[in-house]
Amino acid sequence: MLFHVTMTHTEDNCAVYHREMMPGVLEAFENLEALGKELNVKLHYFTWCAPDHVAFVLLEADALAAVSRYLFSIPMRQKINIVPVEFLHDTVAMAKAATAPAQD
Repeated sequence: MLFHVTMTHTEDNCAVYHREMMPGVLEAFENLEALGKELNVKLHYFTWCAPDHVAFVLLEADALAAVSRYLFSIPMRQKINIVPVEFLHDTVAMAKAATAPAQD
């Protein structure tokens, strides 16, 4: 299952402005690959828009709990919005199957 994640934080919670937070945040980022293997979470992308304090992530996992553990490993207070999504080709296949004439 795919999960699109939007994570936002305020300037007050940004590791750039609180340098004492940065070592833990960097360590968490460096450990994401190993944690993903442990939790069976595949990272498709992880992008940041630093000026807006927002990140966009696409993860693949069997369970929401694994996604939550993966994201909460980052020691920074953030608002996290997780939305299950699917690739367009899967949506198209479902739509075609739903509109196909009934087979008797």
